[in-house]
Amino acid sequence: MTLSENQKNRRPSVLLVSIDALKPEFVFEQERLGVRLPNITRYFVENGLTAREGSKSVFPTFTYPCHQSMITGTNPAVHGIVNNGIFDPLGQHKGAWYWFANDKVKTLWEAARDGGYCSASVAFPTSVAAKGDYIAPEFWWDGSEIDSRFIDAVAKPQGLILEMEQDIGTYAGGLDLSDAGDVQRGKAAMWMLKNKLAPQIAEKPFFMSAYFASFDESAHQNGVYSKEAAASLEKIDGMLGELIQEAQCVTDGDLVVCVVSDHGTLDNTHNISPNILLKKAGLIQTDENGAVVSWRAFSQRAGGTAEIRLADSNDTEAVERLKEIVEQLKANPDSGIMDVVDSEGAKKRGGFPNAAYVLIADKGYEIRDDVDGEYCRTRLTQKAQHGYNEEFPEMRASFMLTGKGIATGNIENVRLIDVAPTLAGIMGVELPDAQGRNLLKN
Repeated sequence: MTLSENQKNRRPSVLLVSIDALKPEFVFEQERLGVRLPNITRYFVENGLTAREGSKSVFPTFTYPCHQSMITGTNPAVHGIVNNGIFDPLGQHKGAWYWFANDKVKTLWEAARDGGYCSASVAFPTSVAAKGDYIAPEFWWDGSEIDSRFIDAVAKPQGLILEMEQDIGTYAGGLDLSDAGDVQRGKAAMWMLKNKLAPQIAEKPFFMSAYFASFDESAHQNGVYSKEAAASLEKIDGMLGELIQEAQCVTDGDLVVCVVSDHGTLDNTHNISPNILLKKAGLIQTDENGAVVSWRAFSQRAGGTAEIRLADSNDTEAVERLKEIVEQLKANPDSGIMDVVDSEGAKKRGGFPNAAYVLIADKGYEIRDDVDGEYCRTRLTQKAQHGYNEEFPEMRASFMLTGKGIATGNIENVRLIDVAPTLAGIMGVELPDAQGRNLLKN
């Protein structure tokens, strides 16, 4: 495709790719870790601007809050997506997640569209109802063909998913975080690029976000440094290379690519379940099947952290019982809890604005929601996890830029909330609510 000189001098198209849980060490210490990432090496390590020390994630370092922070430049307490799953002790929402883009602050999808870009997204977490031109959101219900119907109904424009599936097969079936699921996410991103963005490139540049999940899932199931996780990451690198190559062709090189992750990850050693203590204290009631039927205080996990909410902050008895429990957890060196943050402390860190307390676990102590059984066990639900203290080096995310006008080298003091304002600056669009900064602006 040949572009006019006027088109070549305009603002660049921008491709944002999130690789879930990609730790900086996998980018910069490939030989030590036994992984080969030729496309990341070529485009970013050798010819891009990278954060060798990583990017500081948000509180909590969990996928959905992180992705909405990435796309808004704000902390979870501001945009309102504070966890993966909606707080739901009684199961009234049947396992619903925060699938939806926030309605409190402006997203980069909306800013790009309003600023004259063709705005698109493929499989990006927290993108249902995003204000863009072409949105293929992440959403699931039962893993059957019904998912395609639901996703198509909430896609923008409606009909986008069914049109896409005629060419690539099923876009998504349930919460498929496997290698096979990533293959479909890669195909969907390529389809969007070729069929919706390329035809408009002569008129306007594009902003597109895309997402790969399998490295994170392989680490959850097999461990951070497992051969399975390394294999998933190498497959993602291959698909990333193909996507970048196609985007460069479509734009004739008038392109900036940003590859990021939402958080790091570390291997678990224990599972701990605070709700078991809350139930013993009479703050949670269950039926004969162990299902929660009423609660006065409840702990909801976010990996290595958990928020505890009170059903009624005026329930003085519950307030006192809960205070005793969290103080005991904090004082006990064997509890797996390194710190307890109160409501004001949580807000200062940018997360969990509705919590009475937030439990912050020691490294390796994943918090679960169980209400029965042992408080602490070494039988793991997942071999690796995130959601841990955002100050842990293991939770640092990746940040990489390459393309038109981007210098090469290392960049320091990067935060996840800097991604959106940096890309907004590249596109010359307005993101008025951002708490982060444009990393390219002196």
